[in-house]
Amino acid sequence: MKEELDKKLCEAFPNLYKDRDAPMNATAMCWGFPDDGWFDLLWECSEKIEAEILKMPEDQRGSYRASQVKEKFGTLRFYMTSETDAMEEAIRVAEEKSAVTCEVCGGPGNRDRDAGWIKTLCDSCDSARNKEREETMKKYAYQQKEIKDE
Repeated sequence: MKEELDKKLCEAFPNLYKDRDAPMNATAMCWGFPDDGWFDLLWECSEKIEAEILKMPEDQRGSYRASQVKEKFGTLRFYMTSETDAMEEAIRVAEEKSAVTCEVCGGPGNRDRDAGWIKTLCDSCDSARNKEREETMKKYAYQQKEIKDE
């Protein structure tokens, strides 16, 4: 995710993303967020969770933090240190929406892509990814040919 979007999430939801800059031996939040296309999903989910955290007595709020937010098998995965039923529901909704939302641009997407790593992409972003992959493979093949010819 772009740095400015990452920062926007962390500033808007300071209780939820309290560990964003903590070291990797303390949290997996140090790895950041998935691609920009899921920003709106994360924002909506984060609003709901932060509101739930703020309902709690101040001495209990620190127990409810995001411990990892990532993409896996083409969908959002959102893990908490602790969660209430309302938080769990907000996460479930965001994870479901991610299965039909392009990870790159946020448009309608699908996970039925057959190109190695499973991603949820729209047709345009999938084409761009395939073109980039082809260029990388051509470059690699050219480098291998040069090494062989030496």
